Amino acid sequence: MKRIIIFSILFFTLLSDSFAEAPILIGRRGCGYAIENTADAYREAVRRGFSIIEAHVRATADSVFVTSHDGKTDRLGGHMKISASTIDSLRTERYRQSRDSMNYEGSTICTVGEFLDICAANNVTPLLHLKTFSKNTKDCGYLTPLVRLISDKGLTHKCIVLTSEPDYIDYFLRNHPEINLQYQADAKWRQMFDWSCSRKLDVQIRADLIDDECIRLYHDNGCKVNAWTINTEDDYNRMKKLGIDFIVTDYLVPDISTKP
Repeated sequence: MKRIIIFSILFFTLLSDSFAEAPILIGRRGCGYAIENTADAYREAVRRGFSIIEAHVRATADSVFVTSHDGKTDRLGGHMKISASTIDSLRTERYRQSRDSMNYEGSTICTVGEFLDICAANNVTPLLHLKTFSKNTKDCGYLTPLVRLISDKGLTHKCIVLTSEPDYIDYFLRNHPEINLQYQADAKWRQMFDWSCSRKLDVQIRADLIDDECIRLYHDNGCKVNAWTINTEDDYNRMKKLGIDFIVTDYLVPDISTKP
């Protein structure tokens, strides 16, 4: 009888794990199958079935929002500082990048407007990962035109804005509560836990910092957790078992969630 009970517990535990709700995959900087943060990467992410795509946001010298992780284009073979360059000058550069033993080349910088157009045309949720626009994070002058751009593209209630800056979060909550927000908490998640939960923020945390307690605490407070960056099925399954809500990935594709 005891063996039957133990077997039943194991069976239903495995069964519940296999039917755990699959986390939503977010294409990191588009995806890993093209040059990061370019239109090619975003279109490839759409083709591979992502319902949410991440793009990093910076601003040019002539106040055009572009998608780039770094403040300079060096890492992709360019030589310009984005905040000191105009969009026309940046467009003269052609990028190249080696990713997962593949070489990609030929892409140029993408504007946030172009990224939002790709998302809108394909019913994909854009996640705009904001880099700081000024050393003084209380200077939120760039955020209003960014919200206007999102609105002009018809994505106000769909777009997600991700930032590690509390000043930016509070600006959006005060002035644009219609924008969906995520707070990049990472190693500060315990320190900022009460602050983020008081604002009902979903949080993004590096995968190696996430455990059962982390998930439970946020879920108990009605907040979701986004893990970055997961690129193997083993790590995916571990995060799924923990009950993670979102996963940022370069190389996994959404149909992984249909695998047993």
